[in-house]
Amino acid sequence: MEDLDYKKVGCEIKVRRIRNGITQTEFAKFLGISQTHLSNVESGRVMLSLKRLLKIKRRFDCTLDELLDPEGYKEFLDKKSKRRRFRLVRCDE
Repeated sequence: MEDLDYKKVGCEIKVRRIRNGITQTEFAKFLGISQTHLSNVESGRVMLSLKRLLKIKRRFDCTLDELLDPEGYKEFLDKKSKRRRFRLVRCDE
């Protein structure tokens, strides 16, 4: 299993927070952490607990994959859309 890239995770959280028009102070209060801790998360110095990541997931209506590995998730979606589907039909001999 690959190690998490704290900077990418923090950046993804920050981008989603800003897109939703939420200040760092408001979001930290929502998560039950200090604004300083949230700043450290967004800059990639520390990671949040699973409990708080799940809270973020629900708030932004996304998956943990989207938060923890945004590039890998985009690659997965690209590969998924390129898959060919075949319809199985029954052939009687």
